[in-house]
Amino acid sequence: MGFLDELFGKKEEPAKPGLPFNFTTTLRPMRLSARKENCVEVLVSITNVTSEPFLASATLELPKALGFENAVVAKVKEIRLGEIPAGKTKVASFSVCASSQTAAGTYAMVLTINQHYRDYSHVMNYAKKTVEIRAV
Repeated sequence: MGFLDELFGKKEEPAKPGLPFNFTTTLRPMRLSARKENCVEVLVSITNVTSEPFLASATLELPKALGFENAVVAKVKEIRLGEIPAGKTKVASFSVCASSQTAAGTYAMVLTINQHYRDYSHVMNYAKKTVEIRAV
């Protein structure tokens, strides 16, 4: 199964000491078409590896050439996942779009996963990962 995951763009972020979660990213389809209005789904799976539930959110920051809608205006989006029970997984879905002005190339997006304390204004732990997307 690992070979197919590599083929289809699924990448596992290894558990880091002190972090209560693991996360993976998947792109569907794997790339954008350059100079066309089209979108790619970025799926983020967050797994709680502790015995306690916690609040989580996922934030995705995009480069100038991409956006969250066809107008390519919004560059940052946060999805609040709510409480993730112990040992369970929740999935956040971001729709990343290109416009007719998006040139061919590789674009870096910054994904941040936050563990919150009490409410979403207090962050206990976070992890950042750069996700690359190709436009061909």
